[in-house]
Amino acid sequence: MNRPAWWWRWFGYVLATPNTLIGVLLALWYRSHSWRWSAGCIECIGGRKDGRTRIWGKPGAQTHGWLIVYAGARRRARSDLRVHERVHVAQAMVGSLAYLAAYGLHFAWRYVRNAAYAEWPSTIPRWRRAYRGICFEEQAYRIEAEFAAGKRPNAWGAR
Repeated sequence: MNRPAWWWRWFGYVLATPNTLIGVLLALWYRSHSWRWSAGCIECIGGRKDGRTRIWGKPGAQTHGWLIVYAGARRRARSDLRVHERVHVAQAMVGSLAYLAAYGLHFAWRYVRNAAYAEWPSTIPRWRRAYRGICFEEQAYRIEAEFAAGKRPNAWGAR
């Protein structure tokens, strides 16, 4: 795998810093613990140590810039989820605050205008259908599936 020159990577970290600062504030509000630097990202576990999570929306994890807040230690240990979240880190490193705005606007558009998927049962909540249709999520789920199938064994976050 070709790695970008160090200055491009650091430029990406600089671009993603505003999103990361927003994420730090959210992580503090979530009462996150077990903070660590891992494979180019800050990782922590949201919620209290008694196992109850406080992450909004109850996802497996949330990514804000180069900060990833996992819903629990078992989720942080899942390689496929780590790869998925690092796709969002890379997206934030390219898009900066425009990524955050584009993500939110695309979700809103999908929710209001085009949330119904013909192949999905109507029992799936509308917000979940809209979330899965966001272009950033589609890319992350595709790369996660390729990693799980063995097509991307060296994906960022695999270890």
